[in-house]
Amino acid sequence: MNEFSMDLLDKLSKAAIISSPTRPRLLLESGEVRAIRDRARAIPGFVDGVAGKARDAVEGDPFFHPKVEDSYLYRPFLNMLMPLLTATLVLDDERSAARARETVEAFFSLPSGQIPPPARRVDTYCHHSIPNTSALVGLALDICSEHWPADVVQSFSERISNDFLQTFLVAWQENKDFWTLPTYNFNWKIMCCGDSGFGALACRETVPNLSQVLKASLEGTLQVLDTIAPQGDWPEGPSYYLGSLRKGLAFGLALRRATGGAVDIFDHPSLKNAGDFIMHVTEPDGSFFNFNDCRETWPPESGYDAWGNMSLLANMSGRGEWARTARLRNHWSLERLLWDDPSLESTSPPEADTARHFHWSGVATMRSGWDDDATFIGFKSAKQDVGHSQSDANSFVVSSRGERLLVDEGTWPYAALLGFFDYEGRRFNYDANGTIGHNSLMVDGQGQHPAGGGYGGEYSGEIVDFTAGTDVDIVVGDAAAAYGGRLERYRRSLAFVKPDLVLIYDQVRSTEPRYLEWLFHHDGEISGNEDLTTIKRGDASLTLARVLPEEIECWRMSDVERTSIYTDSNSLEMVRPRIRYRGFGPFHPCEAMDALWAVHVGDPEDRPRIGTSVDDKHLNVSITFTDGSRREVEIARTP
Repeated sequence: MNEFSMDLLDKLSKAAIISSPTRPRLLLESGEVRAIRDRARAIPGFVDGVAGKARDAVEGDPFFHPKVEDSYLYRPFLNMLMPLLTATLVLDDERSAARARETVEAFFSLPSGQIPPPARRVDTYCHHSIPNTSALVGLALDICSEHWPADVVQSFSERISNDFLQTFLVAWQENKDFWTLPTYNFNWKIMCCGDSGFGALACRETVPNLSQVLKASLEGTLQVLDTIAPQGDWPEGPSYYLGSLRKGLAFGLALRRATGGAVDIFDHPSLKNAGDFIMHVTEPDGSFFNFNDCRETWPPESGYDAWGNMSLLANMSGRGEWARTARLRNHWSLERLLWDDPSLESTSPPEADTARHFHWSGVATMRSGWDDDATFIGFKSAKQDVGHSQSDANSFVVSSRGERLLVDEGTWPYAALLGFFDYEGRRFNYDANGTIGHNSLMVDGQGQHPAGGGYGGEYSGEIVDFTAGTDVDIVVGDAAAAYGGRLERYRRSLAFVKPDLVLIYDQVRSTEPRYLEWLFHHDGEISGNEDLTTIKRGDASLTLARVLPEEIECWRMSDVERTSIYTDSNSLEMVRPRIRYRGFGPFHPCEAMDALWAVHVGDPEDRPRIGTSVDDKHLNVSITFTDGSRREVEIARTP
């Protein structure tokens, strides 16, 4: 642990936990409720939206009649309870509070063994849904206690303490699960520790070993915060970062209130830059660069709004550019209502700060500006040795004019019962997880990390060079090691010629002839041929031209749409996700090939002319724009 974290644990050991009889007392205090309600009424449509969601929850079908018997029920519990809690707080609605009580009672009537998803009921002692439940019911106690009888509050508090918190504490103290180990510092640890600490503070008067639970919760939360890179990035991806970091932040906020400010996690050095990563991987339309098992946006049915925690980071840091990022989607939730500071003005980041390389995550982002119609490029080439990794070394995405044009297939519904998290093999047979789901290279019909081919840091990609310039940004990735010995070289150089041209230069070498196929994923209207492809989506257009090799013979172009059918391990329902891509490559095997692709966004009639020359050290690209202006781009090459 770093010096700050050790000092904070020492402060906790000396701090008195305030036992306030007045609720709420966790995310806000009773004296703040009126201001929150006034603010909610001032937001157009917000109160009506809260009332409508609560009405659906109050008048809906009886709770916990799942479509499929024995499915994962924590998530529907979350999705039903949060609208009721929001309505209770914002509208002071008695019916919502009563329905919230019935919801908790119905959930608590289930066998405790059904709380984790079916796939994890055997191999984990304390699945994260157990701490998740302690925090969610703890929040319900904090918001609804004045509407509930005292014996109900006491009963729910005892259930949190005796069942959920004690399970967490035993798991932590005896290292019963992988997430408790000092060597693991990712989303499960901060989820379990942050939520257990929050749940403990919600029913603090009922927890007999409160100091032990809080110490374990803070210790685990700090271990994860200590791991965050100085640049603020997180290799599991943005939605896992915000979604799990929020657990630690909510606990930290409640702990600061409970100790009268003596224990303040928000002074942790890692949080100083945490919002920079989210800011740079947020695309101009407010969605995420969705690498790994991450979605483009936080799903609206998720029950809470992880995105609102960007508002909390902005609030605590006073960073106007983070506040701007949090407000991009113009989406209001309970979290944003609590933490968006109206006095903190949205500011655009400096125009000089449009390109970043995040070393730990192996991610680079580039953009033409910070306006809504800007062109955005995301590039990834990293070690595949963290949870939720995909076989995506040297992959990239392009969006512009508010549309995603060359896409990452993102995450698919989990199939934990069917090998979705079998990192030694079957995981990469799911198209979204495999190379076939990314804008990268297939070799001999296979992607990176073929089934049974191993997994870990040795099967990796790496960003080996990055240059952010005024007119041109260049990122270089090396992914040869990701193909398990089938390639000697796969060096991809991506040059972003601002504002609307992307050059992708690949050098591929092998010791024996290989079948090569370049993939370009899209979700739009596609046309064209082997020389020039046009993709249209909404009002945006993208053209893809092959520049090298100049002449082709025995060349293949494929338009592929693949649908996979399997059972979601959470809902136990059948799902049918798909991928779409256009692929190119020679249909005879080859040992070496240099390829240059030119991607232009905007009016296809404005596509520039491109010429090339090669010397021992560089590919020289001459670009002539339709207005007659010219630009020269020099891309390093390996002879």
